[in-house]
Amino acid sequence: MATRFDVAVLGDGPAGDNLARALGKAGQRVLMVEAAELGGECLNAGCIPSKALIHLARERGHVPWAEVQRELAKVTTEIRGSAADGGLPGDGVRLVRGTASFAGRDLQIDGEAVAAKQVVIATGTSPLMPPIEGLTEAQPLTNRTLFKMRELPRRLAVIGGGPIGLELGQALAMLGTDVTIFASGAIAPTEDCDVAAALRRHLIASGLEVLESVSIGRVRRTDGVVTVSVGRGVRRFDELLVAAGRAAVIPAGAVEAGLKLDVDGFIAASRCGKTSLPGVWAIGDAGGGPAFTHHASYQAHHLARHLIDGRCPGRPRELLVPWAIFTTPEVGHAGMTEEGARRVHRDVRVVTLAANRVDWFRVARQSEGFVKVICDSRTGRLLGAHFFCAQASTLAGEAALAIQMRLRVKDVANTIHPYPTSSELFRWACAALVE
Repeated sequence: MATRFDVAVLGDGPAGDNLARALGKAGQRVLMVEAAELGGECLNAGCIPSKALIHLARERGHVPWAEVQRELAKVTTEIRGSAADGGLPGDGVRLVRGTASFAGRDLQIDGEAVAAKQVVIATGTSPLMPPIEGLTEAQPLTNRTLFKMRELPRRLAVIGGGPIGLELGQALAMLGTDVTIFASGAIAPTEDCDVAAALRRHLIASGLEVLESVSIGRVRRTDGVVTVSVGRGVRRFDELLVAAGRAAVIPAGAVEAGLKLDVDGFIAASRCGKTSLPGVWAIGDAGGGPAFTHHASYQAHHLARHLIDGRCPGRPRELLVPWAIFTTPEVGHAGMTEEGARRVHRDVRVVTLAANRVDWFRVARQSEGFVKVICDSRTGRLLGAHFFCAQASTLAGEAALAIQMRLRVKDVANTIHPYPTSSELFRWACAALVE
């Protein structure tokens, strides 16, 4: 390839796409390399189709699977757009379809050398297959294949008790599938213990079978039936979904060229994304850290400023990344859990406020759940807020802002919130902590 680029970006997911467009608009010569669909995992097989599925299941219940697939395809196309090049050239980015690799320190695309001053690896992750006998041979579904299955299974086993397994498992249960979740530990292990317990109770009450701290010995698929061996028993299902973690996608030859990985196989990178290879950066899920689209986008814009200005723009010492689990009710996570706060701070105060104490939740007929707020007893500074209720994913945003800006509970309590809205739940919980 004759052109010498300022930056070559490997992967058009949220991290790579945002970075490439920001650099292209700033006048840099940018190359985008993508072998699969534009938009990455989130748009094509993650956040977007899964949330569309969840919304459809919440609103309409039992819907024919073919109709579900048509709706998911429509939503994905609307967000991606109809342009085959994703509109990248309009933002000053050259798109090349192909697979990137390293030959020593040199970048190649399908074997052809490419000259670039800087290379950014934003190749994301792929579904991780746990070491269970017969699992790979059983050809289980993953988030990449579930949306393409021909029909809705009558009985579904889900291996994994994290966000992907819980969201998709509950959504398919709402559509009429009998769902069993197998978790090697507790479900929702990143969440505050009270939130995880409430979510577990709700899933079970709504008809899902939740099996925690189980060890699966073997999986088999024979004549259209999937058998899962647990302990001395064997369970039978029509289909199996694996949602048990993610593995970084590393370009071929990169490790041999000197790219260092961490103990979990993700790219070892600095806070600004520098890797062990000179001129090579890593952002997004492949670089480890919080595996969320909003975090990847933050990293992209941070690195863009770095590459444009030639120096790190700085970032908060303690970058707070909120997240959500889009079950029904939702889970919203901002800051420290109670357990985490008590490990770090000498004295903390905690309050839990039920959603049914706030009028919006009553009006909306979605009064299940609560918020749990944690603060430092001495200073009143907010440390964490954990929601299990309707609109928890949105409420976590205000809580994250308050914690990031080191606000005190009385700062939130003294801020007028619109009535009747779900946002009052956070305000009145903070007010309960004001002495």
